[in-house]
Order: sequence, then C-alpha cells, then structure tokens
Amino acid sequence: MDKTFFTAASIALGLSLACVSPALAGDTGKNAAEAKQRLSAAVDWFNGKGSFGKNNVTYNGPVITLKTSSHLPPVAGISKLQRKGFDNLERMSGGKIKVKDTWSKTVHGVKEGRKAARAGLTNYAPCFSLYMSKDYNLVHGLGLPFLFNNSHEAVATAENLYGKYLKKEHERYGVSIARVAHTSPYHLWTNKPVRNLADVKGMKIRAGGGIHSQIIGAIGATQVSMPGADSYTAMQRGTLDGIHFSDAIALIFKTHEVTKYRTTNGFNLLTIEYCLDSKWHKALPADLKVVWNNWARQMAVAEGAGFYDLYDKINLDKMVGMGQTEVIDMDPAELDRWKKAVAGIEANFIKNNKNKNAGAFVADIKKLAAKYAAMAPNDVMAEVINNPAQGMY
Repeated sequence: MDKTFFTAASIALGLSLACVSPALAGDTGKNAAEAKQRLSAAVDWFNGKGSFGKNNVTYNGPVITLKTSSHLPPVAGISKLQRKGFDNLERMSGGKIKVKDTWSKTVHGVKEGRKAARAGLTNYAPCFSLYMSKDYNLVHGLGLPFLFNNSHEAVATAENLYGKYLKKEHERYGVSIARVAHTSPYHLWTNKPVRNLADVKGMKIRAGGGIHSQIIGAIGATQVSMPGADSYTAMQRGTLDGIHFSDAIALIFKTHEVTKYRTTNGFNLLTIEYCLDSKWHKALPADLKVVWNNWARQMAVAEGAGFYDLYDKINLDKMVGMGQTEVIDMDPAELDRWKKAVAGIEANFIKNNKNKNAGAFVADIKKLAAKYAAMAPNDVMAEVINNPAQGMY
C-alpha cells in the first residue's frame, strides 16, 4: 500500500485543538473515551487497517525467519499488541519475513536481551540501557525530568535523534537498535496523600535507577531500587512508602490494591530499547531492509500511542472506578516547586557527561519534543508512515 495516510478525523482534531492552543495539540485526552479517538491511528495500525507506507517487495527468494524473544508472558497486553505488530511485518514484507516469537524468559531474562541478540540466540529482543547504565552516556538524557508529555512524543523524538547521537554508543556492543520505546509518564502512588513537596520528604519510593533515582532523591525522598514486580509485596510489608509508576503499568502490577492515592506529576519516562542481531539485518535483501525500517518506525510510535498512552487512560479509569484510587492533581504553582527541585539534574547531566555532545543532545530533544507536542497524536503516526526516520542502521 502506498497511499498517503492522513485521516479526516486527524485533520479535524488537529484544527480544533490548534484553535485552543498549539501546546495542547498532542494531548491524548482526559479519559479513555477521548484517548481512543485521539490515538485511533495507532489502534487501527495494530488491527491491520489503513496504510503501511511504500513497501515495494521484489525479493523472490526463500522466506526469512525473524526470531524474536521477550521476558514477558504472551498473555500480557503489550505482548498481544506486539504479536499484532509482527503480523504487520509479515504483511508489509509480502510474507517474505516470518516471525517466530518466543516469550516468558525462554531465551533470556529481562537484563540479557542485548547479550542474546549479540550471540544470535535471538534476532530481536527488548534490552534496557537502564539496567546497564554505566555502558551508556547520552541515552540517559531521554529520561531527564519534564521533557515529554507522553510516550509517542518521546519515541518520535528519540528515533529521529538516534542516528546522530545514539547509534555509536549502542552499536559498540555488537548489536543494532531495532527501535526505541518509552513508557508513559510516571506518577506517585502512595498510602498517605501527597499534595505538596513537603509531604514526600523522607518517604521510601521505588524507582528504576539512574536519572529516575536522581529525581526521587531531588524531591527529598529515599530511592529504593527493586524490580517493579516486587513493589506490591514491598508496599504490603512497609519496605516502601510509595511507588513511581506510569498508569499503564500500575494496573498490571496491581499497584492500586496496595496504595490509596495517585499524585499527578509526570516527572519522567523510562527508555526501553529493542536490540537487533546486526548479522540478521545485514543479510536482508535491499528491498526488505526498506520494509524493515518502515515497519520498525511504525511499530515504535504505534506501541507508544496504542499501548502506553492509551492504556494510561484506560487503566486509570478502571482503578478510579474501583473506588480504590484517589487522584491528586497539584495546582500549577505547586507543580512548579517540584520542577524547581529537580532542575539541577539536567545541568549535572550535561556538565558531568563523558560525551561532549550532551548539551547539544538535550537541546535537540527539547526542539523535537516541542514539534511533536504541537502535533495531534494521529498526525505523528501519519508522519512515521509517510516519512519514516532514517539512519538507524
């Protein structure tokens, strides 16, 4: 399919929001109903509808198998969406690429995706710079506080900057990056109400390490590092006073069962990379390399919008509807105090970074983040279909 993807609904939505304020154009909605409309292009993509861009397949050799692997179980919501994404890869390649997917830590654990891809045990797997933070310099800048409003903006920004800034620091470990992913923004889940900065002082908060830990420390709390799956029991035992999670993830880990309050702050997003076996990609015929890049760029934004952003709203609506979660929204003046508390993290990142391009990287992040924040979400999806980022490989 090669027709231009730009829906009438997307145009109308962009115009209506632009009349209010350009800064609101990328808003994903106040609830699940609004989010489903504003993120409909990603949902349609996963369901095999609409355009997939220009994919001219001339290769007539044998079918090429892509081995994928994940630590996640196949029944997880994000796993089901990823399987739909793999179906689209097969569709876009005219059946010349077939995906053999393996789940549930069968091939590797959560921290071993990079190693497995480099060894050829898998061709495609999630790998986390977060868990190997000392191996990387610039990529952690994507997790600096208050850069992004949502997942799809972060993904589109990161993918367009990857070739310029991040390619070398990932490929020196013997893998390529298939695509970049980001969670949606993290909020604070607690058993006592947190309405201002003073309320969080001294609390033991679960965070993911790196920049995320620095944020928790900067607001006066004590960062406790542990896997997200362990946070439920830790809250029950009093090891934790709070958890920093996105709404999409909170329901999966049943955070609402062990907390009463959810304070909106949206400090940061966590970065997830998907490692690619470089030898597998190098062996692809030229036309299928184009198909691969088209698919990976579309998959990246579709997952950000169609899972993290959409299920932020769906899952929060569910948790509030159960009567177990009270949402606390701080007024702008109070949120500014939180922003001021973490402001030094960005300056320290640039000053202490081993890569001299850290300042330019952060400046470019902000520039692109503003671009995508001013676009309707469906139009961001349209861009990656019609004009996919280049320079990833």
